[in-house]
Amino acid sequence: MQQDVHQAPDGARIATYTWLPETGAPRALVQIAHGAAEHARRYDRFARFLAGHGYAVVASDHRGHGATAASTGGRGVTGEDAWRAIVGDLKGIGDHAAAAHPGLPLVLLGHSMGAMLARDYAQEYGADLAGLLLTGVFRTLPGLDVDTAAAALEAEIATHGRAHPSPFLPQVFGSFSDAYPHRTGYEWLSRDTAEVDRYVADADCGFPFCAGLALDWVRAVRKVNDPAHLARIPRGLPIHVAVGDQDPCHQRMTLVHELLEDFRYLGIRDLTWRGYPGARHEILNETHRDEVQGDLLAWLDAHL
Repeated sequence: MQQDVHQAPDGARIATYTWLPETGAPRALVQIAHGAAEHARRYDRFARFLAGHGYAVVASDHRGHGATAASTGGRGVTGEDAWRAIVGDLKGIGDHAAAAHPGLPLVLLGHSMGAMLARDYAQEYGADLAGLLLTGVFRTLPGLDVDTAAAALEAEIATHGRAHPSPFLPQVFGSFSDAYPHRTGYEWLSRDTAEVDRYVADADCGFPFCAGLALDWVRAVRKVNDPAHLARIPRGLPIHVAVGDQDPCHQRMTLVHELLEDFRYLGIRDLTWRGYPGARHEILNETHRDEVQGDLLAWLDAHL
């Protein structure tokens, strides 16, 4: 893994990571967009797996996350219009990687919040993509009324400012482990206790968002599900959805089926999906991760 810095137009320093095959030229480029309150280095195992099968992989820490956080105000803290800035960062980093490997097809993989960022990217820049992989995905934030949440966060910002830590994320995700014997509060992520413990021990995981970033995410939910924006996704873009069927984020698969219906209504010609029985949110860190990795590799091999 090679670590570098992508300088964004506004001066933010975005930590980026690259994995390359040990021998031979890469056959394609896979870009990874990580989820909320985590970071790109958590995808090292999967990236090394893909590199071992001939793929170049690039990932980055979003604003307010991982090694990027220091240049944006700290963990969970971002500047104005953070969501659009993060989508722009992904585009800039993807373009830079593509320039380093001219002619290679680019596939974007987004997990959880990263899957929503990837959906936004596909609306804005879908013509640049050879495929879209969405893991741990949900059509909208679970249990969210967008207008009510936006109003509450706007009031919070009016009182405390955009950079103030918000209770929004803990409120949205706080009950997700209630169905399991309580050990850490993050049991909803995976059945693999070692992976859960690794997450809990990582200072770059599980932090709250500032009110500004939380509001930007809520507004992004409205944007990515707007039929006018959905219609901008190229019909010929291959899309694959992969989730654990016990992931509480999608409310018993409801928010997955609604998203699939959006894609079908749009007329996506190559749409596939899989729900893994018993699996929770982080399918790449689940007990059956070898199966998941193999399935995603098979999809890539078939489409590239």
